[in-house]
Amino acid sequence: MVVVRRGPNVPEPVKIITTVAMKGVVDALAPAFADATGRDIAMMYGPPSAAVKLVRDGESADVVISTPEGIQELVHAGLVDGGSSRLVARMIMGLAVGPNEPKPDISTPDAFKRALLQAKSIIHADPATGSPSAAHFIKVAGQLGIADALKAKTTMRAGVVAHAVAKGECAMAVQQLAELLLVDGVHVLGPFPDALQNVMPLAAAVHAQSLQPQAARTLIELLASPQARPVVEKAGLLAA
Repeated sequence: MVVVRRGPNVPEPVKIITTVAMKGVVDALAPAFADATGRDIAMMYGPPSAAVKLVRDGESADVVISTPEGIQELVHAGLVDGGSSRLVARMIMGLAVGPNEPKPDISTPDAFKRALLQAKSIIHADPATGSPSAAHFIKVAGQLGIADALKAKTTMRAGVVAHAVAKGECAMAVQQLAELLLVDGVHVLGPFPDALQNVMPLAAAVHAQSLQPQAARTLIELLASPQARPVVEKAGLLAA
């Protein structure tokens, strides 16, 4: 649990179960939320599927952020309030390299393919964790006809994989652009080219058993507001 705390002696924080990709947005908007409500924000985060599993397993929360499909699954299970659901952002994928690695152009499919083939080593999330970025990257490698060429130099692990690049354990990281931007000590090359990109919406809803549903709704409205748009885009996401 990570608490984005503004000061001491404040009321119970609003608890979010969210995707890692939204961490930067929530961190940046926490002061505005505290000004509006007097409350801090506490976060638990992981892949979108992990957020759904946590709620299904009985983890308490006020706000849940996942894919629209994940939120709908929880609506059907009676675990979140479907009427409170709002789109808050859209995830896109990107590449990052270590500071001493080559920094190739990846703006076109051909350039992107060359960059992958020339990278000394690559790391991406383990698809067994339910990571949508891992599933999409494996699909793209197949589409480009380079799956076999990449296999021998590719490592998979759970969590934010760019930390391995920052430590010099791997040359290139593939993940959601917002997750790459959370890591110091890496150079983010940018998003996948449009023809290979995967745009995945994220939605937020109030937990059915929230103890502070009004504050939860206020937070969702803030995340979906025009005020949040520059924050969302700076964090490596697209506005909803």
